[in-house]
Amino acid sequence: MADTEREELLASLALACAEISARAWLVLRERFGSSRGILAAEDLALAAVRGVSAQARARVETARAKLREMPELLERLAAMGATAIPLSDPAYPPLLKEIADPPGLLFVRGELTERDRFAVAIVGSRNPRPYGVQMARRLAADLASAGLTIVSGGARGIDGAAHEAALRAGGRTIAVLGSGIDLAYPSEHRELFNRIAAGGALVSEFPPGAPPESWRFPRRNRIISGLSRGVIVCDAPEDSGALITATCAAEQSREVFAVPGNVDTGHNRGAHRLLKEGARLVESAEDVLEEFGIQPSPDRKAPAERPRVQLTPDEMRILELLDLEPVPVDVIIEKTALPPSEVAGLLTFLEMKRLVRRLAGPSYVRVVG
Repeated sequence: MADTEREELLASLALACAEISARAWLVLRERFGSSRGILAAEDLALAAVRGVSAQARARVETARAKLREMPELLERLAAMGATAIPLSDPAYPPLLKEIADPPGLLFVRGELTERDRFAVAIVGSRNPRPYGVQMARRLAADLASAGLTIVSGGARGIDGAAHEAALRAGGRTIAVLGSGIDLAYPSEHRELFNRIAAGGALVSEFPPGAPPESWRFPRRNRIISGLSRGVIVCDAPEDSGALITATCAAEQSREVFAVPGNVDTGHNRGAHRLLKEGARLVESAEDVLEEFGIQPSPDRKAPAERPRVQLTPDEMRILELLDLEPVPVDVIIEKTALPPSEVAGLLTFLEMKRLVRRLAGPSYVRVVG
């Protein structure tokens, strides 16, 4: 790691440990160029930035004081098999980077991989009915077998059922925690978290040792949806925190799915409200795969194409630019005159349909045959 990269990582770690808000961090990063630039900025310069509160500026001061402790924290993370991924790192999840308030740094125990670009979240009640648990397990297992990564919040109930089923199916799963990655909450999920870290990842924007306080969980919900292409709400009453995740998904232009339940019990009323508001009804994994134009891959390693006759005009424009020789993303953006974020989304869906392939650079080639 180059000296400048290490300095940026240490500065990002210090800001994360000071628990500066993601929005304030993003505003300051845009103004000063980097986390190093934020910590190096003079107090008057910080105060002149619009939209940054006195509390946020105080957290920057706290981060400056913590900076000297960060090399030791890096060693602690390595000892627990964890890493820290700042927003500036190429390894930062591209889907999460798209949201309005991405975490400035992620603490990761385990590994995030390219496969996680094909992810769907399954969330729901902490006290589900047996039917809800059965559906969460079935959906998680079938979607994991199709090559999708299953994302959830590591909580009791639907979350735990989804993680467990994905692992049993031999797939990948990511648990986004409302605490530090070194804490097991709930405590009975300690063994499950160890298995998730071994074959997927535990993720948190909160520093090691951060307790599972109630205010942290709504904040972590935006990360659950941000890492995913869609969110499935399964067994959710009207006051379920899963509805917060669904709201985050809608705000992030992610697909929202809901599993219907028994109307007589009222236990799934939150999911039914989502259906009334336009969420996609889900009875099986095929409903989700169909929405994304993909189908199970025989080797379970990546989503496979579901044959389609029609493509959108913009998808066709991109396909017509591609051949067997790699074309850099910058060239695709220039020739299509589309916004970079839109090109990234179109390329992702074309890749999910197995029509294009991503190479280093990044660049893309067209898949033939």
